[in-house]
Amino acid sequence: MSMNHLKYLAAILLLLGVQQAQAVGTLQGTSIGNTAIVDYAVSGVNQPDVSSNTVSFLVDRRINLTVAEVGGVATNVIPGATDQVTTFTVTNSTNGTQDFRLVPSNDTSGAGTAFNDTDDLNVTIIRVFVDSNGNGTYDSGVDTATFIDELGPDQTRTVFIVGNIPGTAVNDNTAGVTLRAFAANSGGVGALGADATQTAGADTAAVDTVFGDPVGAPNTTGDAARDGSHSDDDEYDVVSAALTVSKSVVVISDPFNGTTNPKAIPGAVIEYCVDINNTGASQADSIVITDAIPANTTFDPGSIRVAAAGAGTACTSGSGTAEDDDAAGVGDAGDYNVTTAGAVTVRGGNIAAAARYKALFRVTINN
Repeated sequence: MSMNHLKYLAAILLLLGVQQAQAVGTLQGTSIGNTAIVDYAVSGVNQPDVSSNTVSFLVDRRINLTVAEVGGVATNVIPGATDQVTTFTVTNSTNGTQDFRLVPSNDTSGAGTAFNDTDDLNVTIIRVFVDSNGNGTYDSGVDTATFIDELGPDQTRTVFIVGNIPGTAVNDNTAGVTLRAFAANSGGVGALGADATQTAGADTAAVDTVFGDPVGAPNTTGDAARDGSHSDDDEYDVVSAALTVSKSVVVISDPFNGTTNPKAIPGAVIEYCVDINNTGASQADSIVITDAIPANTTFDPGSIRVAAAGAGTACTSGSGTAEDDDAAGVGDAGDYNVTTAGAVTVRGGNIAAAARYKALFRVTINN
């Protein structure tokens, strides 16, 4: 054999050795037996070997499993969103094929969440599904299995927690969730077996069971080491718009002083400023401002101005884009809509995160 062939053979043996070290060990139920042989001589003459009886034992089951969150970041959601997904893997490190019972739950521990946030929200209609086609993505109507069926040694399966976000959620809410997997006996293809139990007492002649799983996630109550289960945490972070609305008023003119130090007397022109500040982390869509014309005042036609300028909550008087008419119309930026008991309606479009939108209009105090 050439030197190159020897090197090639050595590399194969090394690779096989590495793979053996990573495996879960000898499969449960394997029968291991051996026989002792005694060789002896009489007066220097060798005698036939004497063999003992063959003894054997069955390799017991060492149950071990790992649940792990996938991605390393929270799942961003918006209020009212449905079928929102967090992703986990379940790995079978048992020396045999196992079923796994899956339990999703909201975090009720009061401890920090998976990414060190404060849990202040629960998802609703929380469910768990197993990835059926191995694509790592939740496919509604396709991924329908709710337990892991016949998972072999050293194999991993992706699992999804799916939940709905309450419509009452607000920006920066966090909903912690936990996936806990319980080792179950094989129930045959398509059937979930009963939870595995640890063999009590001394070793028996049958295949005994020993739990070897590590302690679970810190937010899972009761998931201790060597209890036949394992868990990990994930979280949903609510990323939403958060709007504050401020309204201010200035006197523009009056019949006696004009625009010099005007007073709010009958016949004076008053300008209202409406400021919307989006302090959230997500865009607010389809903004509509409705502001009733106050009693004892009359709307000043043509005074609606949208996207006004101004620092803080104030508007720069007369700034922005003038409304093209005062008639009601969905396509208009702002409307004076007399059909709703006399109200100014401003359609502001979208307001980006950390942005503001301002609108102003004028009325005259009735004489």
